[in-house]
Amino acid sequence: MSSDNHKTIVLSLPAAALLTISQAAIGCGIGILLADKVTERKRSIAAVGMLSLAIATSAPALVGVVAELINGPESKLGARRRLRSIREDSGLQPEEEFL
Repeated sequence: MSSDNHKTIVLSLPAAALLTISQAAIGCGIGILLADKVTERKRSIAAVGMLSLAIATSAPALVGVVAELINGPESKLGARRRLRSIREDSGLQPEEEFL
Protein backbone atom coordinates (compact mmCIF):
# COMPACT_ATOMS: atom_id res chain seq x y z
CA MET A 1 0.00 0.00 0.00
CA SER A 2 1.45 3.29 -1.00
CA SER A 3 0.22 6.66 0.01
CA ASP A 4 0.24 9.76 -2.16
CA ASN A 5 0.01 12.06 0.84
CA HIS A 6 3.64 13.19 0.67
CA LYS A 7 4.47 16.72 1.69
CA THR A 8 7.63 18.41 0.52
CA ILE A 9 9.50 20.27 3.21
CA VAL A 10 11.95 22.96 2.14
CA LEU A 11 14.69 23.64 4.67
CA SER A 12 17.10 26.54 4.68
CA LEU A 13 20.79 25.70 4.72
CA PRO A 14 21.23 26.50 8.44
CA ALA A 15 18.20 24.39 9.35
CA ALA A 16 19.42 21.46 7.24
CA ALA A 17 22.89 21.74 8.78
CA LEU A 18 21.44 21.79 12.29
CA LEU A 19 19.32 18.74 11.53
CA THR A 20 22.32 16.88 10.13
CA ILE A 21 24.53 17.76 13.10
CA SER A 22 21.85 16.72 15.59
CA GLN A 23 21.39 13.36 13.87
CA ALA A 24 25.15 12.80 13.90
CA ALA A 25 25.31 13.71 17.60
CA ILE A 26 22.52 11.25 18.41
CA GLY A 27 24.34 8.51 16.50
CA CYS A 28 27.62 9.26 18.26
CA GLY A 29 25.93 9.29 21.66
CA ILE A 30 24.31 5.91 21.05
CA GLY A 31 27.64 4.59 19.78
CA ILE A 32 29.46 5.72 22.90
CA LEU A 33 26.81 4.13 25.12
CA LEU A 34 27.06 0.80 23.29
CA ALA A 35 30.85 0.81 22.74
CA ASP A 36 31.69 -1.44 25.70
CA LYS A 37 28.97 -3.96 24.88
CA VAL A 38 30.24 -4.74 21.36
CA THR A 39 33.49 -6.52 20.48
CA GLU A 40 36.22 -4.67 18.60
CA ARG A 41 35.75 -6.78 15.45
CA LYS A 42 32.02 -6.03 15.34
CA ARG A 43 32.72 -2.32 15.95
CA SER A 44 35.12 -2.28 12.99
CA ILE A 45 32.59 -4.00 10.74
CA ALA A 46 29.85 -1.59 11.85
CA ALA A 47 32.14 1.42 11.31
CA VAL A 48 33.04 0.33 7.78
CA GLY A 49 29.37 -0.30 7.03
CA MET A 50 28.30 3.12 8.32
CA LEU A 51 31.07 4.89 6.41
CA SER A 52 30.10 3.05 3.24
CA LEU A 53 26.46 4.03 3.73
CA ALA A 54 27.43 7.65 4.37
CA ILE A 55 29.53 7.76 1.20
CA ALA A 56 26.81 6.08 -0.86
CA THR A 57 24.14 8.51 0.32
CA SER A 58 26.36 11.61 0.01
CA ALA A 59 27.70 10.84 -3.47
CA PRO A 60 24.56 11.91 -5.43
CA ALA A 61 24.43 15.25 -3.62
CA LEU A 62 28.11 15.84 -4.21
CA VAL A 63 27.77 14.97 -7.91
CA GLY A 64 24.82 17.37 -8.16
CA VAL A 65 26.77 20.23 -6.60
CA VAL A 66 29.78 19.66 -8.84
CA ALA A 67 27.58 19.38 -11.94
CA GLU A 68 25.83 22.62 -11.02
CA LEU A 69 29.18 24.36 -10.59
CA ILE A 70 30.34 23.12 -13.99
CA ASN A 71 27.10 23.40 -15.98
CA GLY A 72 25.17 26.04 -14.04
CA PRO A 73 24.03 29.28 -15.64
CA GLU A 74 26.75 31.24 -13.83
CA SER A 75 29.60 29.06 -15.14
CA LYS A 76 31.49 29.66 -18.41
CA LEU A 77 29.92 26.57 -19.94
CA GLY A 78 26.44 27.71 -18.91
CA ALA A 79 27.00 31.18 -20.32
CA ARG A 80 28.25 29.72 -23.62
CA ARG A 81 25.26 27.41 -23.81
CA ARG A 82 22.87 30.30 -23.18
CA LEU A 83 24.54 32.47 -25.84
CA ARG A 84 24.50 29.61 -28.35
CA SER A 85 20.78 29.05 -27.78
CA ILE A 86 20.10 32.76 -28.24
CA ARG A 87 22.13 32.94 -31.44
CA GLU A 88 20.63 29.78 -32.93
CA ASP A 89 17.03 30.69 -32.11
CA SER A 90 15.60 32.88 -34.86
CA GLY A 91 12.37 33.44 -32.99
CA LEU A 92 10.30 31.82 -35.74
CA GLN A 93 8.77 28.39 -35.67
CA PRO A 94 10.00 25.98 -38.40
CA GLU A 95 6.80 26.35 -40.42
CA GLU A 96 7.05 30.15 -40.28
CA GLU A 97 10.62 30.46 -41.58
CA PHE A 98 11.13 31.98 -45.00
CA LEU A 99 13.51 30.62 -47.59
